[in-house]
Amino acid sequence: MKHIFFILILFFTIGCSTQKTEERNTITVSILPQKHFVEQIAGNQFPVNVMLPPGASPADYEPSPQQVEKMSNSLVYFYVGHLGFEKSWMKRFRETAEDVEYVSSSKRIDLLRSDVNHVHDGDHEHGTDPHIWTSPENVKTISRTIYNTLIEKYPGKADSFKMNLDNFISKIDSLDYHIRTELEDTTSNTFMIFHPALGYYARDYHLEQLSIEFEGKSPSAAHMKKMIDMAGKKNINTVFVQSQFETAKANAVAKEIDANVVSIDPLAEDWLEEMYSLTAKMKKALTTDE
Repeated sequence: MKHIFFILILFFTIGCSTQKTEERNTITVSILPQKHFVEQIAGNQFPVNVMLPPGASPADYEPSPQQVEKMSNSLVYFYVGHLGFEKSWMKRFRETAEDVEYVSSSKRIDLLRSDVNHVHDGDHEHGTDPHIWTSPENVKTISRTIYNTLIEKYPGKADSFKMNLDNFISKIDSLDYHIRTELEDTTSNTFMIFHPALGYYARDYHLEQLSIEFEGKSPSAAHMKKMIDMAGKKNINTVFVQSQFETAKANAVAKEIDANVVSIDPLAEDWLEEMYSLTAKMKKALTTDE
Protein backbone atom coordinates (compact mmCIF):
# COMPACT_ATOMS: atom_id res chain seq x y z
CA MET A 1 0.00 0.00 0.00
CA LYS A 2 2.83 2.36 0.86
CA HIS A 3 4.42 1.72 -2.55
CA ILE A 4 1.19 2.58 -4.36
CA PHE A 5 0.83 5.71 -2.25
CA PHE A 6 4.37 6.78 -3.08
CA ILE A 7 3.90 6.20 -6.81
CA LEU A 8 0.91 8.53 -6.70
CA ILE A 9 3.02 11.11 -4.88
CA LEU A 10 5.80 10.68 -7.42
CA PHE A 11 3.54 11.48 -10.36
CA PHE A 12 1.95 14.36 -8.48
CA THR A 13 5.32 15.86 -7.60
CA ILE A 14 6.79 15.47 -11.08
CA GLY A 15 3.70 17.06 -12.57
CA CYS A 16 3.96 20.04 -10.24
CA SER A 17 7.68 20.45 -10.78
CA THR A 18 7.18 21.00 -14.50
CA GLN A 19 5.00 24.02 -13.77
CA LYS A 20 6.41 27.50 -13.37
CA THR A 21 7.10 28.07 -9.66
CA GLU A 22 8.21 31.09 -7.69
CA GLU A 23 11.85 31.45 -6.66
CA ARG A 24 13.02 28.64 -4.40
CA ASN A 25 13.12 30.20 -0.96
CA THR A 26 11.09 27.74 1.11
CA ILE A 27 12.96 25.86 3.81
CA THR A 28 11.67 22.42 4.78
CA VAL A 29 12.26 20.82 8.17
CA SER A 30 11.16 17.51 9.65
CA ILE A 31 9.67 18.68 12.96
CA LEU A 32 8.27 21.84 14.54
CA PRO A 33 11.21 22.59 16.90
CA GLN A 34 13.44 22.90 13.81
CA LYS A 35 11.04 25.53 12.45
CA HIS A 36 11.67 27.48 15.64
CA PHE A 37 15.44 27.20 15.16
CA VAL A 38 15.32 28.33 11.53
CA GLU A 39 13.12 31.30 12.37
CA GLN A 40 15.37 32.34 15.25
CA ILE A 41 18.26 32.65 12.80
CA ALA A 42 16.57 33.68 9.55
CA GLY A 43 13.75 35.74 11.04
CA ASN A 44 10.69 35.78 8.80
CA GLN A 45 12.66 35.85 5.55
CA PHE A 46 11.73 32.30 4.50
CA PRO A 47 8.50 30.31 4.60
CA VAL A 48 9.14 27.12 6.58
CA ASN A 49 7.48 23.87 5.54
CA VAL A 50 7.19 21.28 8.36
CA MET A 51 6.84 17.65 7.33
CA LEU A 52 5.46 16.31 10.64
CA PRO A 53 2.19 18.05 11.58
CA PRO A 54 1.18 18.67 15.22
CA GLY A 55 0.00 15.52 16.96
CA ALA A 56 1.46 13.10 14.41
CA SER A 57 3.88 10.35 15.39
CA PRO A 58 7.43 10.77 14.04
CA ALA A 59 7.78 6.99 14.03
CA ASP A 60 5.52 6.15 11.09
CA TYR A 61 4.08 9.34 9.59
CA GLU A 62 3.39 9.36 5.82
CA PRO A 63 3.71 12.81 4.19
CA SER A 64 0.85 14.07 2.04
CA PRO A 65 1.30 14.83 -1.68
CA GLN A 66 1.04 18.55 -0.88
CA GLN A 67 3.89 18.28 1.62
CA VAL A 68 6.04 16.42 -0.89
CA GLU A 69 5.35 19.13 -3.46
CA LYS A 70 6.43 21.88 -1.05
CA MET A 71 9.51 19.88 -0.08
CA SER A 72 10.48 19.34 -3.73
CA ASN A 73 10.34 23.09 -4.34
CA SER A 74 12.45 23.93 -1.29
CA LEU A 75 15.86 25.48 -1.20
CA VAL A 76 17.00 23.32 1.73
CA TYR A 77 15.63 20.43 3.76
CA PHE A 78 17.01 20.33 7.30
CA TYR A 79 16.24 16.81 8.48
CA VAL A 80 16.91 15.40 11.94
CA GLY A 81 18.28 12.05 10.83
CA HIS A 82 17.19 8.81 12.54
CA LEU A 83 13.47 9.64 12.96
CA GLY A 84 11.30 6.71 11.90
CA PHE A 85 9.47 8.49 9.10
CA GLU A 86 12.75 9.95 7.81
CA LYS A 87 14.23 6.47 7.51
CA SER A 88 11.25 5.45 5.39
CA TRP A 89 11.11 8.54 3.19
CA MET A 90 14.47 10.33 2.86
CA LYS A 91 15.77 8.10 0.07
CA ARG A 92 12.56 8.67 -1.88
CA PHE A 93 12.74 12.42 -1.27
CA ARG A 94 16.29 12.54 -2.62
CA GLU A 95 15.33 10.55 -5.70
CA THR A 96 12.31 12.70 -6.58
CA ALA A 97 13.68 16.12 -5.57
CA GLU A 98 17.33 16.15 -6.58
CA ASP A 99 17.64 19.95 -6.64
CA VAL A 100 16.95 20.30 -2.92
CA GLU A 101 19.97 20.54 -0.62
CA TYR A 102 19.60 18.00 2.20
CA VAL A 103 21.34 18.97 5.44
CA SER A 104 21.48 16.75 8.51
CA SER A 105 20.83 18.50 11.82
CA SER A 106 22.76 15.66 13.48
CA LYS A 107 26.09 16.83 12.05
CA ARG A 108 28.80 17.29 14.69
CA ILE A 109 26.55 15.97 17.46
CA ASP A 110 27.65 13.17 19.77
CA LEU A 111 24.77 10.77 19.22
CA LEU A 112 23.36 8.40 21.82
CA ARG A 113 22.39 4.82 21.23
CA SER A 114 18.65 4.40 21.48
CA ASP A 115 18.98 2.16 24.55
CA VAL A 116 21.14 4.50 26.61
CA ASN A 117 19.55 5.17 30.02
CA HIS A 118 16.92 2.51 29.33
CA VAL A 119 16.46 -0.66 31.32
CA HIS A 120 16.48 -3.57 28.89
CA ASP A 121 16.60 -7.35 28.75
CA GLY A 122 19.19 -9.36 26.86
CA ASP A 123 20.92 -8.48 23.63
CA HIS A 124 19.25 -6.63 20.76
CA GLU A 125 20.18 -4.41 17.89
CA HIS A 126 20.87 -0.86 19.05
CA GLY A 127 19.62 2.12 17.07
CA THR A 128 20.34 5.83 17.38
CA ASP A 129 18.38 8.10 19.68
CA PRO A 130 16.95 10.75 17.31
CA HIS A 131 15.78 13.25 19.96
CA ILE A 132 18.81 15.52 19.60
CA TRP A 133 16.82 18.74 20.09
CA THR A 134 16.06 17.99 23.76
CA SER A 135 19.61 19.06 24.63
CA PRO A 136 20.34 22.83 24.73
CA GLU A 137 23.98 22.13 23.87
CA ASN A 138 22.91 20.15 20.81
CA VAL A 139 20.57 22.95 19.73
CA LYS A 140 23.49 25.36 19.67
CA THR A 141 25.24 22.98 17.26
CA ILE A 142 22.06 22.59 15.17
CA SER A 143 21.68 26.37 15.02
CA ARG A 144 25.23 26.82 13.77
CA THR A 145 24.56 24.23 11.06
CA ILE A 146 21.50 26.22 9.96
CA TYR A 147 23.51 29.46 10.03
CA ASN A 148 26.40 28.05 7.99
CA THR A 149 24.01 26.66 5.39
CA LEU A 150 22.11 29.94 5.03
CA ILE A 151 25.15 32.19 4.70
CA GLU A 152 26.48 29.98 1.90
CA LYS A 153 23.29 30.66 -0.04
CA TYR A 154 22.77 34.26 1.04
CA PRO A 155 26.21 35.75 1.85
CA GLY A 156 24.75 39.25 1.68
CA LYS A 157 22.61 38.47 4.73
CA ALA A 158 25.48 37.02 6.78
CA ASP A 159 25.64 39.91 9.27
CA SER A 160 21.92 39.70 9.99
CA PHE A 161 22.03 35.94 10.36
CA LYS A 162 25.07 36.16 12.66
CA MET A 163 23.39 38.70 14.92
CA ASN A 164 20.31 36.46 15.13
CA LEU A 165 22.45 33.39 15.83
CA ASP A 166 24.30 35.14 18.63
CA ASN A 167 21.01 36.28 20.17
CA PHE A 168 19.62 32.76 20.05
CA ILE A 169 22.80 31.24 21.52
CA SER A 170 22.48 33.75 24.37
CA LYS A 171 18.89 32.59 24.99
CA ILE A 172 20.04 28.96 25.00
CA ASP A 173 22.83 29.74 27.48
CA SER A 174 20.28 31.39 29.77
CA LEU A 175 18.05 28.33 29.46
CA ASP A 176 20.95 26.02 30.28
CA TYR A 177 21.84 28.05 33.37
CA HIS A 178 18.21 27.98 34.46
CA ILE A 179 17.96 24.19 34.08
CA ARG A 180 21.17 23.55 36.02
CA THR A 181 20.06 25.91 38.78
CA GLU A 182 16.59 24.38 39.02
CA LEU A 183 17.83 20.78 39.13
CA GLU A 184 20.83 21.18 41.41
CA ASP A 185 18.90 20.72 44.67
CA THR A 186 16.53 17.91 43.68
CA THR A 187 16.43 14.78 45.86
CA SER A 188 16.47 12.27 42.99
CA ASN A 189 18.09 12.00 39.57
CA THR A 190 15.86 9.30 38.04
CA PHE A 191 12.68 9.89 36.05
CA MET A 192 10.26 7.61 34.21
CA ILE A 193 8.79 8.27 30.77
CA PHE A 194 6.69 6.22 28.36
CA HIS A 195 8.54 7.06 25.12
CA PRO A 196 12.27 7.66 25.71
CA ALA A 197 12.43 11.19 24.29
CA LEU A 198 14.68 12.81 26.90
CA GLY A 199 17.93 10.87 26.61
CA TYR A 200 19.98 13.93 25.59
CA TYR A 201 18.37 16.09 28.26
CA ALA A 202 19.24 13.36 30.77
CA ARG A 203 22.84 13.23 29.53
CA ASP A 204 23.27 17.01 29.74
CA TYR A 205 21.98 17.22 33.29
CA HIS A 206 23.24 13.91 34.73
CA LEU A 207 19.85 12.24 35.04
CA GLU A 208 18.72 8.65 34.54
CA GLN A 209 15.83 8.01 32.13
CA LEU A 210 13.69 4.90 32.62
CA SER A 211 11.58 4.07 29.56
CA ILE A 212 8.31 2.12 29.71
CA GLU A 213 8.33 1.70 25.94
CA PHE A 214 10.75 -1.10 25.10
CA GLU A 215 12.89 -1.27 21.94
CA GLY A 216 10.49 1.08 20.17
CA LYS A 217 7.52 -1.17 20.88
CA SER A 218 4.69 -1.31 23.37
CA PRO A 219 6.07 -2.97 26.51
CA SER A 220 5.43 -6.56 27.46
CA ALA A 221 3.90 -7.51 30.81
CA ALA A 222 7.35 -8.60 32.00
CA HIS A 223 8.91 -5.26 31.11
CA MET A 224 6.06 -3.35 32.77
CA LYS A 225 6.61 -5.36 35.95
CA LYS A 226 10.31 -4.51 35.80
CA MET A 227 9.45 -0.81 35.47
CA ILE A 228 7.03 -1.00 38.40
CA ASP A 229 9.67 -2.68 40.58
CA MET A 230 12.30 -0.14 39.50
CA ALA A 231 9.96 2.77 40.21
CA GLY A 232 9.42 1.49 43.74
CA LYS A 233 13.15 1.25 44.37
CA LYS A 234 13.78 4.72 42.92
CA ASN A 235 10.83 6.34 44.73
CA ILE A 236 9.41 7.66 41.46
CA ASN A 237 6.28 9.78 41.77
CA THR A 238 5.77 10.87 38.14
CA VAL A 239 5.39 9.19 34.75
CA PHE A 240 5.93 11.49 31.76
CA VAL A 241 3.89 10.95 28.59
CA GLN A 242 3.62 12.55 25.14
CA SER A 243 0.41 13.18 23.24
CA GLN A 244 1.90 11.57 20.12
CA PHE A 245 2.12 8.16 21.80
CA GLU A 246 -0.41 5.85 23.46
CA THR A 247 -0.74 6.38 27.18
CA ALA A 248 -2.77 3.41 28.46
CA LYS A 249 0.26 1.43 29.65
CA ALA A 250 1.87 4.51 31.16
CA ASN A 251 -1.35 5.06 33.08
CA ALA A 252 -1.30 1.42 34.21
CA VAL A 253 2.25 1.74 35.55
CA ALA A 254 1.43 5.05 37.23
CA LYS A 255 -1.58 3.50 38.96
CA GLU A 256 0.52 0.62 40.30
CA ILE A 257 3.12 2.95 41.80
CA ASP A 258 0.66 5.69 42.85
CA ALA A 259 2.36 8.23 40.56
CA ASN A 260 1.11 11.26 38.66
CA VAL A 261 0.91 11.16 34.87
CA VAL A 262 2.40 14.37 33.48
CA SER A 263 2.17 15.41 29.84
CA ILE A 264 5.10 16.95 27.98
CA ASP A 265 5.53 17.86 24.33
CA PRO A 266 9.13 17.76 23.06
CA LEU A 267 7.71 18.29 19.54
CA ALA A 268 6.16 21.66 20.43
CA GLU A 269 6.99 24.50 18.05
CA ASP A 270 8.03 26.98 20.75
CA TRP A 271 11.09 25.05 21.82
CA LEU A 272 12.29 27.54 24.43
CA GLU A 273 8.92 27.72 26.16
CA GLU A 274 8.59 23.92 26.17
CA MET A 275 12.08 23.46 27.64
CA TYR A 276 11.32 25.85 30.51
CA SER A 277 7.99 24.07 31.07
CA LEU A 278 9.66 20.65 30.97
CA THR A 279 12.25 21.73 33.52
CA ALA A 280 9.58 22.94 35.96
CA LYS A 281 7.83 19.56 35.65
CA MET A 282 11.13 17.70 35.94
CA LYS A 283 12.11 19.55 39.10
CA LYS A 284 8.79 18.61 40.69
CA ALA A 285 9.16 14.99 39.58
CA LEU A 286 12.68 14.74 41.01
CA THR A 287 11.79 16.30 44.35
CA THR A 288 10.59 13.32 46.34
CA ASP A 289 9.31 13.13 49.88
CA GLU A 290 11.88 11.88 52.31
